[in-house]
Amino acid sequence: MPEEKEIPEFYSDQFMVSGGPYGIVLNFKESPPEPGPGKVPETVARVRMSYELIKTMTFVLCRHIKKIEKDTGVSYPISTKVLSDLGVGVEDWEAFWKSPPEFRG
Repeated sequence: MPEEKEIPEFYSDQFMVSGGPYGIVLNFKESPPEPGPGKVPETVARVRMSYELIKTMTFVLCRHIKKIEKDTGVSYPISTKVLSDLGVGVEDWEAFWKSPPEFRG
């Protein structure tokens, strides 16, 4: 049996998205332990993928989160401040998380 290669693990509390017509780049970042002038988040991982994969992944993640929330009765709210900082309206956020019954797990 071949020896398993160790897979690196990373912690991220921020992300950036960029892309062009052929694919997308996700930069996962970690805030400095002690914020201050001149301290910026460090990129800890960069993942490049096709739009087909990111759309599929988004669907699967959304479905998974909805199932976990339903099964456990625990909700993971996002503050209106965070939504505002992202330029996302509360009504758009709520509409995204509402879905027809066939997608509720």
